[in-house]
Amino acid sequence: MKSGIKILSLIGIALFIIILSRIDLGALVDILSHTSIVFLILALMVNGVAIMLKSQKWKIIVNSVRPDFPLAESIKAFFVGFAFSTITPAKLGDFIKVLYINDERCGLGKCISTVVIDRLIDIVLLFSLAGIGIFGFSLIYHIEILSIGTMVLIIAGILAGLYIVLHRPLLSALLRPFFTIFVPEHLKSRVTQYYDEFFSGLVTFYQDRSRFISSVIIGIISWIPPFLYGYLLALSIGIDTGVLFFVLIIPVLSLLDLLPISISGIGTRDVALIFLFGLKGISPEQAVAFSLLYLFMSYWLIALIGAGVYFRYPVTIPEEMA
Repeated sequence: MKSGIKILSLIGIALFIIILSRIDLGALVDILSHTSIVFLILALMVNGVAIMLKSQKWKIIVNSVRPDFPLAESIKAFFVGFAFSTITPAKLGDFIKVLYINDERCGLGKCISTVVIDRLIDIVLLFSLAGIGIFGFSLIYHIEILSIGTMVLIIAGILAGLYIVLHRPLLSALLRPFFTIFVPEHLKSRVTQYYDEFFSGLVTFYQDRSRFISSVIIGIISWIPPFLYGYLLALSIGIDTGVLFFVLIIPVLSLLDLLPISISGIGTRDVALIFLFGLKGISPEQAVAFSLLYLFMSYWLIALIGAGVYFRYPVTIPEEMA
């Protein structure tokens, strides 16, 4: 399974190599060499606001099962989780954040539930905004990126997945064959305990309406900085398409980052940006330059900070996970 995911993730690298072989590398270097430092600094400041908002959202969720969890710890966990998610397909490394809240007061199952809830909120908002973006492109540019039927199927799949995750009897029935076949006998009781704790965490959060509403509202607000952030990055290399254009494309790019055929969106994001920027008459070299800046500023730089935080504040893997 893991080897299959690794092979799939190489597709994005292959796409990126093909793209580089077909564009003017000299022009690409020239564009990047004239990047405005001022706009980059402004973009970093805006991204910092986004990080604060996302950390606050997870803090609210965690506080439903561990009331004393501070914002500073949530920010620390965000950076570490981001570092690990950057090198894993579909951002699965984000689950390392559970180790920053797991202790004798908060069982592993409950800790996992906080990350799952956080991801569910993000995914629902992401697909909603991406759907709006795709619909916006069809109205403005008369281009059908995805058919209405496909969008309906995607939305139906998301709703079905949410229902399954939140409906314990149905999820239990679906997981029971895997539990019976793949979980060793000596681990069955431990896995059952985690499963019970997981649902306990879900129920505790969703029964607290104020926390649920607050986390969703902050989740919505946290999408505002990325639009301005993308616009500032584009301005740094002389691309001025207006903020509205990034309101349409940023959710689409984030959606592509979840595909297991790429790591950090390498390759898939470049293809998408060449197409989307092309609608504005922007050259492939400029599109790739923006993609590289986006990769470095949005992923590698934050991941580097996360790596530093991890080595400064390492976490210990509990014995039951070893």
